[in-house]
Amino acid sequence: MKIAFLSFYSGAVDRGVEVATQALAKGLAKEFSTTVFQSGRRVAPQVATVVLPVTTSRKLDSGSGLLKSIYLDYFSLKILVFTLQWLPYFLREKYDAVIPTNGGWQVVICRLACWILGKKLVVQGNAGIGRDDRWQLLWQPEMFIAISPSGFAWAKRFYPHHKISFIPYGVDIPAIAKAKAHPVNLKKPIVLCVAAFLPYKRLELLIYAMKDITKASLLLIGHGSLEPKLHELGELLLPGRFKLLTNVTHEQLPGYYKCARVFSLPSQESEAFGIVYVEALAANVPVVATEDTNRRYLIGGAGVLVNPENIKDFSAALRKALQSNFGDKPRKQAEKFSWSEIVKQYKLLLTELTRDKT
Repeated sequence: MKIAFLSFYSGAVDRGVEVATQALAKGLAKEFSTTVFQSGRRVAPQVATVVLPVTTSRKLDSGSGLLKSIYLDYFSLKILVFTLQWLPYFLREKYDAVIPTNGGWQVVICRLACWILGKKLVVQGNAGIGRDDRWQLLWQPEMFIAISPSGFAWAKRFYPHHKISFIPYGVDIPAIAKAKAHPVNLKKPIVLCVAAFLPYKRLELLIYAMKDITKASLLLIGHGSLEPKLHELGELLLPGRFKLLTNVTHEQLPGYYKCARVFSLPSQESEAFGIVYVEALAANVPVVATEDTNRRYLIGGAGVLVNPENIKDFSAALRKALQSNFGDKPRKQAEKFSWSEIVKQYKLLLTELTRDKT
């Protein structure tokens, strides 16, 4: 079987989608011919990669709301160019299964190409419940893979005649377990947050909640359009116990998880999955997060769930997690999301799908 992943941002950024794409491709490549097409020049080891260079001059997620809603913003058009560059490879190699990860016009092009050559289109619910995944389902992929319980329930409810599966993302548990703590010049204990600095992550709520926890520090790792605002707010409310880092690679993250006492990310319920929660658990770090179906599924009893919009309750939840002994609960919870098991599910699904000639 020949599989193609299209991941425009891979090799340039290390968000959940890009990390998952590399892990899946690496695992599937042990049995199938698997190639990742990306625009970034950084190539992951053990993964067959084709770089389709597309020059960008703007920061990530800089598109306006209206243009973005109709996939005519700057990056949607760059992804369109990227996908058109991929077409000659598809026509030559005739991949059995195509997995586009960027939505928008990429799904349209892949859908038409797969129809013409009689190949299988597989899409993932990376965007979470809402317009982007509705758009993907509109194009009737041979399989839609939801990555969260709520995403699966939503897709089954509104698209009952589509083929829909539920396979979560995973983490490299052995790699995280053997990592050593990275030195951080902050007063301990440390509350860690790893996230894109975007509005739906609601990181300002975490800063507000940490204000009254004077015996702990906050470390934010990530990048995004809200970086200046978050840096200013953190320095104002948490003087001497706040640090914001933007140049940490995914390979370096395990060492930062290991230096934390608690991990927290107060994302909105629309967040599709959140690999960082499970990565923190794999480092045996308890998690404080938004009370919803997906976070309950991910975190189990290895943390505290709360409504982060209530700053008083959020602060109390952080304090409780800092003071509690969770033992090995976080690590045991993370074992449910081992990449080795998740890759097995993908192998079975893709084998059955490509065997089906209807």
